[in-house]
Amino acid sequence: MPIRDELPPRTGPWATRFDSGEGLVLADDLLRSAALADHDLAPIVPFRQLYGPPPAGDAWATGFGIDPQSPYGPGGEVNYVRADFSDGFVYGIYRPAATLAAAGAGPQRAEDLLLTTAYPYPAGRIDPLRVGLAELGLDAPGVDGRFVRFCAGMLGVEAADDLGELRETFAAAWPDYRETVRAGLVHLVRERPLDVDRWYGLTYIAFPDVQALTGYLAQVYAYLYDGFDAMPVAPN
Repeated sequence: MPIRDELPPRTGPWATRFDSGEGLVLADDLLRSAALADHDLAPIVPFRQLYGPPPAGDAWATGFGIDPQSPYGPGGEVNYVRADFSDGFVYGIYRPAATLAAAGAGPQRAEDLLLTTAYPYPAGRIDPLRVGLAELGLDAPGVDGRFVRFCAGMLGVEAADDLGELRETFAAAWPDYRETVRAGLVHLVRERPLDVDRWYGLTYIAFPDVQALTGYLAQVYAYLYDGFDAMPVAPN
């Protein structure tokens, strides 16, 4: 199984960071509470809910991207613009602790969860908290909003290459969480309701066509549920 350092670098539209250790601690506290309360390994919270309104909120994180309208300046230099977090989110990616028994009730305490990564990200074309299941073609039996967050966070541009860290203890996640992820993946593979544009709008990972996306999602299912050894690698 490849580790993250052996995979090609992956960069989304924005490069973001917390500007202090305190910012990360605040994010982890709120995200971990949401994970336990909602039985959700990929919780997402609005940036302003966590850090407050501007201008104070702007002090917690920084993001830069290349201006899509004018990517280059008059002298050929790259034209960077600063991220706007006013409608953005903070993503958390957790995994059950290795000491937690599989096939049980799932994590019940803060120490039952290990933080894989947490990151701020500006708002994109699809709001992972407000988008309806029907809008994404995910109004299927057993699927709920946690599967949308699984796709946006766990399979998104900042964390897709960390899937190997989840695999070892995924069986110890909450049974209802495992079921919504299973049902969602099966539905996406069988029905192919999402085109590659909407997948990019949710995850910032571009697939060349629906066939390639479906193949990847089938591998994710096999990796998490059927003991498939090779970690699925999304396009760079």
